[in-house]
Amino acid sequence: MFMYLRKNKKGFTLIELMVVVAIIGILALLGLRVYTGQQDKAKEAIVKANASTVHTLIQSELADGPITPATDVLSDIGCTATDCANMKNPFDGNIVIIDTIGTGDPGVVVVEASSTTHFLINAYGKDGEPLFGDNHLEAIR
Repeated sequence: MFMYLRKNKKGFTLIELMVVVAIIGILALLGLRVYTGQQDKAKEAIVKANASTVHTLIQSELADGPITPATDVLSDIGCTATDCANMKNPFDGNIVIIDTIGTGDPGVVVVEASSTTHFLINAYGKDGEPLFGDNHLEAIR
């Protein structure tokens, strides 16, 4: 009689299956949180790189002489389509907005001109906080 009961027991019980599904769900949630955190860090690294590119462009223009601060800083520094082709906002896919007024929008590179020879450059991450903090990039002649 004992052999008969053992032969008919096949598969898993409902509780065993529910425990396995719960464990898989917990692992998937943990993996998703790590993945989205890494995505945001990568996007912020792109924004920092864009700010560094703008810094380099302004610095190279200042080497030739002072430039006139204006709202459209990119045209002032001679940023061509080739120079700025990769400067897209990773958070929304639009072209990076270069402005002279701090907006705090994610992905925005902000250039503040205190004179024709001194520029402060910062970039904003997902939370709207400056990525360089108070240690913004400076382009000085």
